[in-house]
Amino acid sequence: MDEDCLSLSIWTRNIGRKAAPVMVWIHGGSNIGGTAAYPPFGPLLAAKGIVLVSLNYRLGALGFMAHPELTSESPQRSSGNYGLLDQIAALRWIRRNIAKFGGDAGNVTVFGESAGGVMVCYLMASPLAQGLFHRAILQSCTCRDYISPELQRPIHSYAGKGTAEEAGIRLAGILGAARIEDLRARPAAEIVRASEQDPAILPYLYAGGTVDGWVLPEQPAITFAAGRQAKVPVLLGSNADEGTVTLGALGGETVAHYRAWLKTQFDDYAGEVFEAYPAAGNRDVRPAYLALTADYQRAQTVRSVAADMVRAGQRAYLYYLNYPAKGGYAREGLGTFHGMDLSFMGGGFFRKSRWGEPDAEDRKLVAIMTGYWTTFAASGNPNRSPLPQWEAYDPRIDRAWQLGKEMKMVPVPRVERFSVFERIIKARLARR
Repeated sequence: MDEDCLSLSIWTRNIGRKAAPVMVWIHGGSNIGGTAAYPPFGPLLAAKGIVLVSLNYRLGALGFMAHPELTSESPQRSSGNYGLLDQIAALRWIRRNIAKFGGDAGNVTVFGESAGGVMVCYLMASPLAQGLFHRAILQSCTCRDYISPELQRPIHSYAGKGTAEEAGIRLAGILGAARIEDLRARPAAEIVRASEQDPAILPYLYAGGTVDGWVLPEQPAITFAAGRQAKVPVLLGSNADEGTVTLGALGGETVAHYRAWLKTQFDDYAGEVFEAYPAAGNRDVRPAYLALTADYQRAQTVRSVAADMVRAGQRAYLYYLNYPAKGGYAREGLGTFHGMDLSFMGGGFFRKSRWGEPDAEDRKLVAIMTGYWTTFAASGNPNRSPLPQWEAYDPRIDRAWQLGKEMKMVPVPRVERFSVFERIIKARLARR
């Protein structure tokens, strides 16, 4: 809850030895919460020969608020991307210093989940981050498949209608700050509290990045489609039931609630999305919503990024996590929920009060996923014996590697519906 948060943690067992691959974790939390300390990846990944770095960056209004006065005082005429700049500064620090901790500055993998995956996507799109990492892992991420807010041009973005600077002006007005100096004089906690209580401001913080002409020169969707993103191998994917944790956002499981929610998300295109994910009656609302939220900004995003990277001449390894929840999570009907992958990547870090004691099946998936992730970090290819062979993504075949009780290549679920999102983003880009 403070701007004085720019720290990082390093886990290593490699000091004085041959330089080891470096993995840099960017945490999730909707860009308004979270910490580099969670999940605790370091102990297990360091034991697997990785130098693990986890970083903190400014969150919420402290990391992502734009404002005309901040823009004018910047030599680059930029504001609103401070959290991204923090991450870039950390990557530069790692390049200069990681050798002292046994890490290879020439073999750095950035990885993140949810908002952390969004940050990885933005780093791939930012020219300021070029050359600072050599592989990327994106888990349940967004960014490539929606319109990001723009600094001064009013558009209909993921955050709403308007500009990023207007959101900053609104926040200053709520706090009675006539000038940026007045805003700086306020306690950080007061600024954060005001920003998170206003539904017109909060989405600009969730978005986690502003097209400012410097950190992000253009919409990431344009960058990736044009092949201007970082040319690095990628490992990426999503979970089978991403939307079970947000079902309450509907306000009620009726067709009327579902249509109203679609209007807030897609505006003029809500009817088109409803046709792709229909609900004839109230009993159809839950499965329609869960299919849509598993696809939009998750499965469709990672599949699009995978295809973009293959067109750019890079290897892409696309996964689909389909492993049933246990314990209290199962009783709540959460399925393979958003964030479940962290329990396995965290070295078996399960909330025992809700999951129960991890069993042999759980530990097997922990070993396989951490094996894939660390092998990919070392070589850009997740495959090594005795791990099951994971085929690289081929857009002509359109299959993903299923991670779960059964490991196999499967057709990307509901891929025939993804075209609705591609049509929408192309239309919105044309209307900017």
